[in-house]
Amino acid sequence: MKNDKNKPVSKDLNYFKNLDYEIVIEKQHDDGQTWYMAYARELGKYSCYGIGDTPQQALENFLREKDEFITFLYNSGQQIPEPQQNKTKEYSGIFNVRTSPGIHAKLVEQAKSQNISLNLYLNQIISSAVEKQQFSSQVLSKLQEIEHFLHKHHQEVTFQLQYKKRKLPDKQIWNKKYSDEHYAVTS
Repeated sequence: MKNDKNKPVSKDLNYFKNLDYEIVIEKQHDDGQTWYMAYARELGKYSCYGIGDTPQQALENFLREKDEFITFLYNSGQQIPEPQQNKTKEYSGIFNVRTSPGIHAKLVEQAKSQNISLNLYLNQIISSAVEKQQFSSQVLSKLQEIEHFLHKHHQEVTFQLQYKKRKLPDKQIWNKKYSDEHYAVTS
């Protein structure tokens, strides 16, 4: 990022704390309990979030958590994701989907059973699918890291075993000499 004089702008802690993230607030339900969750997609839904009994409480808790989270990332030298609002400005948030009358009827029934509008219900389904995809990608990435680590570990252990196997005949000869000498002295 450059200022008017084409000099680099320092990205200090205050720069990152003052970034304008798009905040998402979702209503959550579980075991008859209802609460709200606020987060910014760039910071990770389950990495940095705020929870509250009202949308306002969730937002306030998120803003406090965001500052602490960004401070932690900054102090530990980790990359801090910046807002990607430019991408969302390209889209209206409105699109049409065609489906069969049977699927339409089932979706309406499911929305009614949750006492919410069809639009909100579809939004929740889509949001869940998108989050699941992001989570799956993160899990797959971690699994690939673990696989790489295990492969390197396997190679190292195999190398060590091969090395010991090459040295084993010498050790067996030494053990035989020791045993012969030891038993010869004690006999």
